[in-house]
Amino acid sequence: MNLCIAANALGYATNWISNWYAEDAPARAFLGLAPHERVAGFVHIGTAENKMPERPRADMEKIVSDYSGPWVE
Repeated sequence: MNLCIAANALGYATNWISNWYAEDAPARAFLGLAPHERVAGFVHIGTAENKMPERPRADMEKIVSDYSGPWVE
């Protein structure tokens, strides 16, 4: 995720995908993975043709509150 955040901060678009092809035998062979090794995901980094429109976001003041647990005075 840090890779995605860093690339986004530099103006690149990113997409982390973990799906069936992470376990696909030909893909695993192409990557030279040992039987005990696993793919956590694939990160696509590039430039976007179109900027995604901003989506509606929750009003944080309505859903976030201060925690006053036993160690907070």
